[in-house]
Amino acid sequence: MGKYRVRPGRFIPMLVVLICGVGLTFWGALNTLAWAKNNVLLHLLDVQSLVHDEIWDTTEFEGLLVKHEEPVKAPVAGKIRLLVQDGDRLRIGTLLAEISGISDQKIWSPSAGVFCTHLDNLENLLLPGMIDVLDMDEIKKINNSVTPVSDEVAGGQIIGKVVDNLQPLLVFIKATKMEEFVARSFTKDTTVTLLWNDQKLMGKITQASVVNKTLNMFVELSSYPEDFIHERRVQLNLVTRRMTGWLVPEGAIAFKEGTPGLYIIYKQSIRWMPVEVQDRLQGMVAVSSDALSGSVRYIKKPGWAREGVRLN
Repeated sequence: MGKYRVRPGRFIPMLVVLICGVGLTFWGALNTLAWAKNNVLLHLLDVQSLVHDEIWDTTEFEGLLVKHEEPVKAPVAGKIRLLVQDGDRLRIGTLLAEISGISDQKIWSPSAGVFCTHLDNLENLLLPGMIDVLDMDEIKKINNSVTPVSDEVAGGQIIGKVVDNLQPLLVFIKATKMEEFVARSFTKDTTVTLLWNDQKLMGKITQASVVNKTLNMFVELSSYPEDFIHERRVQLNLVTRRMTGWLVPEGAIAFKEGTPGLYIIYKQSIRWMPVEVQDRLQGMVAVSSDALSGSVRYIKKPGWAREGVRLN
């Protein structure tokens, strides 16, 4: 048999193609390895964008609402026909109801406000002008069960009330088992933050006292949810402490020679930057530096960081 012979004219191009193929494969493998290494390192470092935020410590309590409200009574017994509905906004003198009995009577709104049929036996007692002489612990024990108005009413029976929604309301707060220094930080005329259904309510303390680590105070709300008009007791959270600023997890702080700092990504390279720690709360710290901004990316897990390492 004859031997297979490669002509020199064909051998050189084949060799070039083979070398190029091997080179491309090697280059691709290196790039794939570099990409994989880069992504694994990014995952280990957990790179995050710096965020200016606010976090709170809170305590939950049941607030008792004290409103500017005026009860509306039936002047005589008889069959009643309400001409307004719960939640209607009224002008003073608005016709509210008609009563048919021994003598027919009409009932007009004694003031402007929102008509409310949610009665609780506290309409004539829990008034803003009465809070100085009331025992709020005893008030909270009063039975709030009131039978709604039906077709028949008795003389003198309260059929509803008009709540002045343009006036501020008071929230009575009784917060127990608080740390003494926290409870005593709430003083008259200072501003407090209340949270209701993820809504922030700002109020001013009008009265405050601390007995046996129990805080009792009244907070005045000038602005409040419309639902409060129809409620007497609401579940609220009192903000007892807040922290605002550039917030990072405590574990993200890396010390160099006793100086706190952050590992950041600067021009695709890892770099250590000194910062000042302003406060700590709930595992987070507030840091400050003239170089901090929302465009800064920091390393959440600095144990894997090596200064100067380049990231793509």
